[in-house]
Amino acid sequence: MDKIRNLPRLARIKNYPTNPIEMFKNVLERVKPPHIFPMNLATLDNEFGVLNRAVIYRGLLDDSWICFVTERNSRKYQNLKENPKLGLTMLFYPDAHRVEAKDVMPEVWQIRLMGAEAVELDEEQLKILWQQEPLLAKIRSHICECGKPSNIAELEKLLQEQLAIMEKEKRKPEQTKTYTGFKIIPKYWDFYMSEPNTIADRLQYKQGENGEWQAYHVDA
Repeated sequence: MDKIRNLPRLARIKNYPTNPIEMFKNVLERVKPPHIFPMNLATLDNEFGVLNRAVIYRGLLDDSWICFVTERNSRKYQNLKENPKLGLTMLFYPDAHRVEAKDVMPEVWQIRLMGAEAVELDEEQLKILWQQEPLLAKIRSHICECGKPSNIAELEKLLQEQLAIMEKEKRKPEQTKTYTGFKIIPKYWDFYMSEPNTIADRLQYKQGENGEWQAYHVDA
């Protein structure tokens, strides 16, 4: 019998920190994603049961909590106010050209936040995030109502009105009352890592009653 070549091996997450936030930062440093990237957010919905969508990562609030922004007229906002429990997943595939250039490691990472709840941000935190928004997002917050059936003629009229106000008053749109955001507070972080021709490894962090994190490996 011919010898089997290119045998698979076990992937292993090594030299990990005791805190999941530091582990998250380490992964971002390895995969080097764009500054802003999508995350998959799942909420509980009275009509659909579980409803998921992509939201944009907006950084670590107080160097501790992943946060995202939304609108108070959106379905996800309604979901989270009725039940703040959620699931969040991030998936990072290495870009083949960057791997070839040895700019990033040839790894696939999945990061999940489990047993998590959303807490709405305060007004001071929202002001900072609003200032970071691109112009199109600020105008959208003024003229769009999330999930409302679209009337393109009406939207075009509202857009031109906003642009006219900007031109007349020489300023960008002010923060709307509907603009808001959430920080995510998880009880578990789950890090999944796979390399070419490997059986993946998972590292979980569980927060104890005393607030300390316990890290351990689980099968993928």
